[in-house]
Amino acid sequence: MEERVRALRVQGFVHEELIGVAELRRLVPAVAQHCPGGIVSRRDGAADPFRTTQAFRRKAVELGQRVLTGIAVSGLVRRGGSWSLQTTAGTFRAPIVVNAAGAWADRIAAALGEPVPLEVAALMLMITARMPPFVKPVVILRGRKLSFKQLRNGTVLIGGGHAGRAFRDENRTELDWRKLASSAHTVAELFPVMRAASIVRAWAGIEARTADELPVLGSSERHAGIYHQFGFSGHGFQLAPGAGALIAELIATGRTNLPIAPFSIARFAECGAGKGAPAEAAPRAQCAG
Repeated sequence: MEERVRALRVQGFVHEELIGVAELRRLVPAVAQHCPGGIVSRRDGAADPFRTTQAFRRKAVELGQRVLTGIAVSGLVRRGGSWSLQTTAGTFRAPIVVNAAGAWADRIAAALGEPVPLEVAALMLMITARMPPFVKPVVILRGRKLSFKQLRNGTVLIGGGHAGRAFRDENRTELDWRKLASSAHTVAELFPVMRAASIVRAWAGIEARTADELPVLGSSERHAGIYHQFGFSGHGFQLAPGAGALIAELIATGRTNLPIAPFSIARFAECGAGKGAPAEAAPRAQCAG
């Protein structure tokens, strides 16, 4: 942890601060006695993904947008000055299309002749029954996989990167109960108060990770009216609002107030497969990360 903070300081970042046992106990009094200290980022925050995304959706509907869910895109073809999207809910036409298809975005990109290698993961979470308040900060453990936070209603969300199995063609996941048991053991070791907690449910979402673990942001290198916004590699909830604002700015003005060139889909051009193929051919080639 000392080395991490030192490396950040060298790069000009001061948001993370090394703390000793006394400050750790003050901030997280329920932590186990064997924990000697940690790192704190005092200006960081946390939000509820479900409530936040629903708020974005409600606002979009209020502004006149139409939101359709549970629909798959099966084809994307340029016709005149607009794009025709064949989907399981019929055909849609639009002059501008944003590929924000998450774990399925590589298939859209490949259909456009811009293949991007994506690795799909099913990251797992558990949530407990309600408990009396005992921790305010979000806790992340170094060395073992654990992220941990108590919600306002008293339930505790346990995650940290353990993966189950993803079946994206079926849009479903399978949990790995041995890995979840490992998470539960880690929680009980770190917070003795959790040894009496009851797990009420567990689940996994399907996420996409690029080979360099950086998102793909910006306009298509091959087609007018196509923009990409995917591959957040486990950080989508953090980055998507800002990334969405940048893509909206790019569409509306042709530029962004922050540089996004390093995130261009062009960095995967060496994949080669799919170059020169028409959009409707939908190649699914990938190259090595």
